[in-house]
Amino acid sequence: MNRVIINADDFGIHTEVNRAVIEAHEQGLLLSTSLLASGPAFDEAAALARQYPGLGVGIHLCLVGALPTVLSPKEVPTLVDDNGLLPESYVPLVKHMWTGRIDFEQVYRELDAQMEKIMSAGLNVTHVDSHQHMHMLPPVWKIVQALMKKYGLHRLRIPKESYSFKVMAASPGRVMGRDGLTYLARKAMSDVKRLRFTTTDYFWGMVDGGHMTEANLAHILRHMPFGVHEIMMHPGRSTAVLSQSFSWGYHWEEEFHALISPRIRQLMKEQNIEPIHYGQLP
Repeated sequence: MNRVIINADDFGIHTEVNRAVIEAHEQGLLLSTSLLASGPAFDEAAALARQYPGLGVGIHLCLVGALPTVLSPKEVPTLVDDNGLLPESYVPLVKHMWTGRIDFEQVYRELDAQMEKIMSAGLNVTHVDSHQHMHMLPPVWKIVQALMKKYGLHRLRIPKESYSFKVMAASPGRVMGRDGLTYLARKAMSDVKRLRFTTTDYFWGMVDGGHMTEANLAHILRHMPFGVHEIMMHPGRSTAVLSQSFSWGYHWEEEFHALISPRIRQLMKEQNIEPIHYGQLP
């Protein structure tokens, strides 16, 4: 039997995402989500998660996304812009790292504050991942290893999507981004093994990021090899509402409907796939 962690990212970023996560969990397929400590709807998300102990909650570390920091911007000035917000994407973050503008002691303190906030919220914390996968950047990855040991966590996302997956079907930009991320993720596996961390055998959702429709989800479920898988998703109750706040072009509502689709539920039964969360891994 294949086991699959369907994980909803960005829990806590908006009430429309929070609603989608809880409704999809109530219908049975969604057992895992990742919580943003700096999300504007964090308090609502944490309160909802406490009502559903069967929902595994990961720590969604954040260094990008035009979101606020948990610490005061004055405490982490090299991480924020003139408005006190994190950069919108990984591009300026990597540029600032490359040019020596990032103080990595500030990175440590901000990520530590994010982890402490979630760990103290009375939740079933199951794993660690990050917004736009920034925990795979080598200098950040070293910090994340130290913080996972500090908080006694050993399960995490390693986003090593296959180089061959949709190589001719996805946009070249998506494929290039996926390949760079997969390269870093595969390099990180030596540390995962050395530290006896736990991750999945396979990861899906990079080339389909923000567009994990019912058709794309079904394609993965039909063709996955034997093992333990993570499928990353970004559900939301209203794309129209979320698009007013975020310019990412995500298909939040379509992803939500994929998670509650009777056809997807039937397909998982036919393929003998068991939905789990990270906390059910050894």
